[in-house]
Formats: sequence, C-alpha cells, structure tokens
Amino acid sequence: MTAARRVLVIGAGGVGSILSRGIAMTLEFRAPGSGLIIVDGDSYEPKNRERQMFTGMGNKAIVLASELAQTAEHTAIIPLPKWVVAETPEVEEELEEGETAQGKIAAIDLLDEGDVVFCVVDNFKARKDIFDAAKKFNNIDVFTGGNDDQLYGSIYHYQRKNGEEVTLHPSEMHPEYVNPPDRNPGELSCQERAEIEGGTQLLAVNMGVAAWLLARAHKTIFEEQEDSESEIYFDMAVGLSQPFDRRVDAPVDANV
Repeated sequence: MTAARRVLVIGAGGVGSILSRGIAMTLEFRAPGSGLIIVDGDSYEPKNRERQMFTGMGNKAIVLASELAQTAEHTAIIPLPKWVVAETPEVEEELEEGETAQGKIAAIDLLDEGDVVFCVVDNFKARKDIFDAAKKFNNIDVFTGGNDDQLYGSIYHYQRKNGEEVTLHPSEMHPEYVNPPDRNPGELSCQERAEIEGGTQLLAVNMGVAAWLLARAHKTIFEEQEDSESEIYFDMAVGLSQPFDRRVDAPVDANV
C-alpha cells in the first residue's frame, strides 16, 4: 500500500468515464483513505452513449461519482460539476435559458500541491490551461491522453518535484499546447456547446487510453518508479506502441 493521495479526473467523458472506475478500484486497495475528485461541467446526452459509460442522465461528474461511491468503502468519491478554465470571471456569468452548466473554476484554484491529475478532456485549450497551472506547483503529476484518429492514441506524463520539472512541459514538443486550435468548452456559450458534435472517438481506443494511463500511474505513483517512458503513442490497428523519454535530463539520443 502507498500513502493516501488526492486524485483528480478532469473530464468524465469517453476516457474519463472508463478511467475513473479503474482509478477508484486502485485507490480503494492500493491507497485507502484517498480522495477521488471527478470534475466535469458537461451533462451526459444520448449522443454520447456509443463510447461513454453512464447508468443515468445528468451531469457527468455527479452521475459517475454517485455510481462509484456505492462500492467505495475506503475512498472518498467527490463530484465537482464545473468547467475548468484559465481564469474564473469575477462575477459569475448569468446562465442562459436552458443552461445546465454548474459554473466554472480556474485551474490554479482547482489544483493543489501533491495532486495526481488525469486531464482527459478532448480539448487542447482546456488541457493547456491545466498544464500551465500545474507548472506553478512544486510537486504535481499530470497525466493526459486521448485518441487522434480511428485506432490511434497517445498519453503523456508531466511531472514536477521539489519545484523542478522532471519531464518536459508538453508545449516543448507540441505546438498545439502553445496555440490551441480550439476553445475551452467552459468559455463557450450554452448554444455553442450544444452545437458540438458527438465526436469520432472509438470505444476501444478510449479503453486503451484509460488502460495506458492507469498503467503509467501504477508504475510511477503507486510503485514510485522513474518514468523513462513519459510519452507513449500507440496504434491498435497494427498492435504497435512507441515510448519516448521526455525527462528533462534524458539522453540526447533517447527520442530519436
């Protein structure tokens, strides 16, 4: 067993709804006394049912946390039905008619020292906001992952210890974390969010991303081993995976 941890799953959609179940089971038996906070301002809709696992309608964080809490004896399962944004408005915006969002929280206000964060939102701007906030903490682990096309996906582990980066901020390799091609859903209006299509993610890849993330957390958080495979790309169509060493002090030829 390891020490109790505060773990956040930000995004309870295709990957998050699967990953949260695995994280809850792991904490229950490997780190009893931990807290799992599920964060999402969105609601489950019929268009999501092809690739998301929910037993009822409503806000994703609330529905999922309620389900997991039924079997969690040693883990506190806490829903936070909010959108994570770069900055919270000083005055809460007036909700539009029919708006179901439950408010917003700035990434810097959500995160805390020592957190283990799984950022599995399908949006680059939202990921950037979370990674940029994480950079301001001395000790934090942020895992992210998703699928890019069909049966292809990737994961990344950003880690800070004692005020220093252990692995590189993803903006060092990926320009989409410098200039995101999209907008944070928490910054959109109710109507704009409603117009977002159901997406092209596949259930098999969502399960694969969740499994890879859980495996990396098992190695680096629960087994406390060094993460020399900080970024992993995989293609389930051909059964191929490729790791990359993104540690700050990685050998020069490690990522060739």
